[in-house]
Amino acid sequence: MLKEKKSFGRVKGQTKAQSILSDSLLSPYEIQLDEYSYVVVDASKNGNNFCGSFTTLNNAVNKIIQYQIASKREVFDLENYLKEYKNIKSQLEEKLKLWSKQYLTTLL
Repeated sequence: MLKEKKSFGRVKGQTKAQSILSDSLLSPYEIQLDEYSYVVVDASKNGNNFCGSFTTLNNAVNKIIQYQIASKREVFDLENYLKEYKNIKSQLEEKLKLWSKQYLTTLL
C-alpha cells in the first residue's frame, strides 16, 4: 500500500512578499517585514546574517538597540546602560514623530 506524501510550507519557487526597513539609526541592522513577522538582520554581514524574528515592530527595534549597545564592547553600570538605551530609543522616537508629522501634512 502506497502512502501519500504530505507536503508542508510553500510551493517550490514561491516567495513571500517582503519589504525592508532600513534607517541610519538602525544601522548596521535592517528589519525585513513580511505578512507575519519582523526579521532583524545584520546588513553588514554576508551569509548568515539572521539576528531574530519578532511579532511586533517594537520588539524588533528593542533588540536592535540591545545589539547596538552590546557592539560597543564597553563596561556599563546599570545607570549608564539605561541612559544609553534611552538615548538611542528617544532618537528613534523623535525621528518617527518628525516623519509622522511630515507624512500627515502631505495627506491633508
